[in-house]
Amino acid sequence: MKNYLICCLVGSMALLACQNVGKQKLVGKWQAVSILEDGMPMPIPVSVVGFEFYNNGYYNFRSTLEYKEAGTYDVSSNFLYTLDTINEASTQKIVQIMQVAEDSLLLKMNADGKEQLIKLFKSK
Repeated sequence: MKNYLICCLVGSMALLACQNVGKQKLVGKWQAVSILEDGMPMPIPVSVVGFEFYNNGYYNFRSTLEYKEAGTYDVSSNFLYTLDTINEASTQKIVQIMQVAEDSLLLKMNADGKEQLIKLFKSK
């Protein structure tokens, strides 16, 4: 019986850790506070990098060099799917949501074969 309870507890904890991230958790304005590439801080002004996610499934993204994109987004499991609809020849991008809380978001992506981690805080 004791082993059964331990298995149930461990199983429940594993399920909680792997819960799907819902779109509702992303809604709001997010400001980057750090960007790491292969574990090292990127030499860019993170204050210009951010997302805004809306209830209707649309998003805006801004980055350095006045880069902007906007379009539709969806969330499945722990992955964020975005499709930029303002830049020509855009393809769907997939980003892993490593962590999301009420006020913080950690995204993991691959840019030209390099792992990037972006930590964002929700703007008030």
